[in-house]
Amino acid sequence: MKRQKFVASVFVPVGVTLSLVVMVSLWQSNTLATAASYRVDDLARSQLQANGRADVFVKMLTDVDLSAAEGVTDRVERLNLVHDLLVAHAATSQANLLAYLDQQGVRYRSFWINNSVFVYEADGSLVSTLAERPDVAYIRGNHQVPLSQPIIVAPQANTPNGVEWNIALINADDLWEEGNEGQGIVVANNDTGVRWTHDALDEQYRGRSGNHDYAWWDPHLDYDEPYDTNGHGTHTMGIIVGDDGNDNQIGVAPGAEWIAAKGCESSSCSDFALTSAAEWLACPTRVDGSDPDCSQAPHVINNSWGGDGGDSWYRSYVRSWTAAGIWPIFSIGNSGDGCQTTTSPGDYSTVIGVGATDINDRLAAFSSKGPGAFRRLKPDVVAPGQDIRSAYNASDDSYASLSGTSMAAPHVTGVFALMLFQDPNATRRELKEALARTTVQDLLAPPGPNACGGREYDRYPNAIYGNGRVDAYAAVHSLP
Repeated sequence: MKRQKFVASVFVPVGVTLSLVVMVSLWQSNTLATAASYRVDDLARSQLQANGRADVFVKMLTDVDLSAAEGVTDRVERLNLVHDLLVAHAATSQANLLAYLDQQGVRYRSFWINNSVFVYEADGSLVSTLAERPDVAYIRGNHQVPLSQPIIVAPQANTPNGVEWNIALINADDLWEEGNEGQGIVVANNDTGVRWTHDALDEQYRGRSGNHDYAWWDPHLDYDEPYDTNGHGTHTMGIIVGDDGNDNQIGVAPGAEWIAAKGCESSSCSDFALTSAAEWLACPTRVDGSDPDCSQAPHVINNSWGGDGGDSWYRSYVRSWTAAGIWPIFSIGNSGDGCQTTTSPGDYSTVIGVGATDINDRLAAFSSKGPGAFRRLKPDVVAPGQDIRSAYNASDDSYASLSGTSMAAPHVTGVFALMLFQDPNATRRELKEALARTTVQDLLAPPGPNACGGREYDRYPNAIYGNGRVDAYAAVHSLP
């Protein structure tokens, strides 16, 4: 039972009341400023100053060693091992902190994917206390990360083209003729949701029977079946697997099965939603969060979002995915006017960061360029991303042509599904090397600076095209 608070009624003159408010505000501000203040990020500080309270992540000091998973060849065993190691470590390292929060009557959510605790509406005094704890690394506000926001070119692009030009350009349809459509591979997107009843997506959805357990995750638990608040997630999923069985062949790997997590509320993605989605994708649950079953995890995750470059916050759960054998694919952003504009996590060395090209194999003007903050060679590769026709969420038979690196990354996600169908046991190194060594490099000069990172666009790899534009057929057939 929660302890009742005793509140005394005391008359205080108005002037004294104002002074007390100012004194309390200054006390909280000074407390935050003097107590391990370097462990509290700028967003949390500004929200505390403006509102007196803030939702914050408490990142624990230690992360578990996941290297033991590298030697596990059985996929499900590996997924379970990583999950068990992460859960056990979080339970042990967070125990004292959670006990303290319970004593204080504070509402929180514990995450094992990156060993953090999300604390709701913390005041300055609590944040200061948490920042001083020896088991805490730092305090981070609940950042809002933008989608790699596309440009809507033709919202009602409903004219079917059979195999879309972008699919044919990367030679994915040549693999279909050989019987490789990515069958048996599970792909996911961490996005704005998906219109699961869309004609080009319904047959590939794991929950097509109407049972959405292990197929859909909404971090806010608002809906127990997939929905899309933006259209972005439906469009990116269409590029990965879309095919209506008729003339709308819009996806790279139409034989793959898809699941989805709604890590982005609408045009942006909160760190809370992204972290919750990342955890579910590592070990899916029922729609209510119960009964985790890691065998249901995807092989590849598409992420068409990213924040400021050089942000290490997402490294913990990207590390967890890769340790479990899950491939993360990220767009690198739409800030292509200058060099060093890649976003995080697309600039991590542990992910495939993807830039965008047009129908003529020219870098799209909006596509971000390297060098990356964490790895100089960014993007890793480029793929079609300008004027891409795919499914949209206006109705079950609507399509739209959008442009952005958001549209480029799903092509690579689909290529990974095709490569994994070819060789389900291919190692990370084999897959990455196959993708890189088979790219098309006879590409046209991009607009703007041609020597980001000191290397001209026609010398590969470079910080404009990376290793070059992906070729699905060549990548699949170059696997050992």
